[in-house]
Amino acid sequence: MLTSKLDVINRLGRFLNNQKWLLLTNLHLNNLKVNQVLRSTNDSEIEKAQTEVNNLSFSEKDYRDFVNSDVLSQYNQLDYIHSKPLEYLATMTLLDLREGDEILDAAGGEEAEYIKALVAVSDFKLTAYCQDSLLDGKVTDGIKYIGGSIDAIPLPDESLDGISCHHSFEHFRDDLDIKFIKEAVRLLRVGRKLVIAPLFLTNEYAEIWNNKQIQKSNIEKAITIFDNTATFAGWGAYEGFARTYSPAAFKTRIIDNLPSNCHAKIYKVLVDGKPVPDIKKNYHQPLLNAEMKVLVIVKS
Repeated sequence: MLTSKLDVINRLGRFLNNQKWLLLTNLHLNNLKVNQVLRSTNDSEIEKAQTEVNNLSFSEKDYRDFVNSDVLSQYNQLDYIHSKPLEYLATMTLLDLREGDEILDAAGGEEAEYIKALVAVSDFKLTAYCQDSLLDGKVTDGIKYIGGSIDAIPLPDESLDGISCHHSFEHFRDDLDIKFIKEAVRLLRVGRKLVIAPLFLTNEYAEIWNNKQIQKSNIEKAITIFDNTATFAGWGAYEGFARTYSPAAFKTRIIDNLPSNCHAKIYKVLVDGKPVPDIKKNYHQPLLNAEMKVLVIVKS
């Protein structure tokens, strides 16, 4: 009886916490301090990343065609371009998948929305895995959920043709960002790609926290931002932390630590020649995501 009561209390606590973050977002009171301190990098600043930069261009029709599926119907009803399916469209385009490919969405979560959308719009068969440490062994809609840490994924060397990571990379604490890329390169077949969307390059190298109980001392050269309105830092099972890179920090932390058998590219996402998303309408996002960027790691 005591266990069941504690379970009810814990569920209620999670529900109320979730409602708090949704209320802050709906009132446009989220990410207040983050928005004061951080902004997206401009073209001259991004050169300090010393990484090839390209444009990834779509039309609004490309976007509308992509969200015209049952899986993404909630976005098709909106009169603006939502950042989430735009991330999916960018990832799908850059991975350039083929018949029979085996793919993994890292830290994909229970909904596995990206993989479901990808399967819905593809006219070929894929073997799809979704990695989430809490969902090991689950199989739903043909998607196989696998556990393990993001730096120790239980799949063989060179067993995958594409790896995606959506809005999770920035939440990898300590040195898990570096370790995840090395693990992804281990898993990829030669010539195939890891796509991280979005990549947050900002005017400052920063670590953002929204929960004092889990906040750690910063031993890096990043500035520390505590913002109790920071939906950007996440909530729920993986709440509390987000990291953004200045171009110089991205170079020293990510590029300089890449395995020797891969190379990186950054893509700036454009729709009809303009940076996206429109943050005034995508108010769930911080201002620093006003010019979406995507990181691609290619195994050679």
